[in-house]
Amino acid sequence: MNAKLKIVIVIVLLISACRKEPINSNISAEKPGQNVSLTLADAQEFIAQINPDSGKVLTKIKIDWKLAKNDITKNGNKWTVILEGQPIYQGYKQGYRELVILRDRNSRAISAKILEIIPEAIYLQKKRKANASDFTGRVFEYDLNYNLTGGRLYSGGKPIGLIKQLPQKDLIGNTNQKPRTINPFSGAQGKLMLLAVETCVWLQDYYIDAEGDFTVHSTQVCSTTYFDDSGSGGGGGYYDGIGGAPSEPQQGGGGSGSSSPSSPPPPSNLPGENNKPVNPREMMECFSQIPNPNAAFVVRVYVVEPQPGTSFNVGSNSFGHVAISLTKTSGQNTITQTVGFYPTGTGLDKLSSQSQIIDNGFDTYNISSTYYVTGENFQKVIDFVSNPPKNYHFTDYNCSAFVYGAGQVAGIPIPDPTTQIGLSGPGGAGFAKTPAGMASALREQKVKNPDLDVNEAGGRIPESHGPCKIQ
Repeated sequence: MNAKLKIVIVIVLLISACRKEPINSNISAEKPGQNVSLTLADAQEFIAQINPDSGKVLTKIKIDWKLAKNDITKNGNKWTVILEGQPIYQGYKQGYRELVILRDRNSRAISAKILEIIPEAIYLQKKRKANASDFTGRVFEYDLNYNLTGGRLYSGGKPIGLIKQLPQKDLIGNTNQKPRTINPFSGAQGKLMLLAVETCVWLQDYYIDAEGDFTVHSTQVCSTTYFDDSGSGGGGGYYDGIGGAPSEPQQGGGGSGSSSPSSPPPPSNLPGENNKPVNPREMMECFSQIPNPNAAFVVRVYVVEPQPGTSFNVGSNSFGHVAISLTKTSGQNTITQTVGFYPTGTGLDKLSSQSQIIDNGFDTYNISSTYYVTGENFQKVIDFVSNPPKNYHFTDYNCSAFVYGAGQVAGIPIPDPTTQIGLSGPGGAGFAKTPAGMASALREQKVKNPDLDVNEAGGRIPESHGPCKIQ
């Protein structure tokens, strides 16, 4: 793992055009008599003769030519070789990298680049396997010394944007986008993020490339139109057929042992997932022990962010979690119950399974909000929690949707946690209620009304009272 910190400022440009880049998912081996413009021997000779000064990083990477595949492009062909090593993005080892060698159709010169292909996390979890026909994600393009030279964003198998490096002076000169220091946070390998570019329409992001360097960039999505393939940002066949599954498995696909690098890692444990499941009716029954007259009623929302301090929907805390807490007090008597809505499945099955309620008392959290309610509205929350939906889905109905639903039935101003998931592209972006969305909504709610009781310092949830026998 390299120790150096690589900070990159990147802009994603979406440029209208009248045609789309073809995505070719057909890969064939070299055959005698096949009309190709670049042979495997040509590709091997080119790599062997590279000046060490222009390919210092490549010389340290093992190239297994047995893995070489001949990919047909619109301009001829290219040779791709899957390389060892995986990027770390949003807390997971995911995606793969490949060496791409091709010959320019006009100059006949041979060139090569390293591409890191990173499927969008939620797309990969939903599809279970990345395909060129519907690939959604990011492709970072490097020269043979691992300098970032560009890249593309894809949605639904179609290119929707370019990734480019811009000199910082160009950003400073633009009044609509200026660099500013943000709250630092550590990446998955502990490297510190120091600076990003952000305006009202920019999204900060980062990833750790397969060489272990921490890359900070910013993306700006302005539309859902396509860009002209003849424009800047690569092309020339490097991206033809991008996003399909590589032919050989890699080790360490997100901590799951041996798996295809374009297949999703099993979701890591959700925060609090291993706590004790409880009967929600028995948890809510305890509040009947305190008479309603002269009682005080409080509802709290606790959020564990996927990647604390960011808007990422997947991170070191998996998808994150949102819990709901009820407290009833009269005199010296207080009862608090904090619960969350979870799947019962394991591995990839937890993405869509039957639901269960788990005790979240004494768990840690990143942000919370407090709402003082009437006895009538408190009872509505009790009734809602006592009869949770039977099914869980990680985007359609999850812990965030459950807590938001409780607020809706009781008239409690818990904000809507709906946020964009995935990348915007043809047909629009996907949306879901998520823990990251809830955290962002609470912060926005606090900005609009500074008097709201929103705790951004985090802490530990009070221990729950526990279940009571139903009378």
